[in-house]
Amino acid sequence: METSKLTLRPSKDVIELARQMAKEEHTSITKMFSSFILSRRKARTNGKSIPVGPLTREITGILKVPADWDYTKDMEGILEEKYGVRK
Repeated sequence: METSKLTLRPSKDVIELARQMAKEEHTSITKMFSSFILSRRKARTNGKSIPVGPLTREITGILKVPADWDYTKDMEGILEEKYGVRK
């Protein structure tokens, strides 16, 4: 595949994160970007917005929650307990 240059201008935080991720995955930022774009195109042609990994597929449906469950109230309680945060 022929390559050409593309200039992107992300924030310094994003650049540092990309460098860390590339190092952890033993790849280059260019290859990570290419893989991301190709996976997005593949997902769109399949009618999906984001590919679902095998672990997610495996655990889907194991947790049953009531239809009227309000996760925001539970999160408020968790944050209040952990950090002393109150709304």
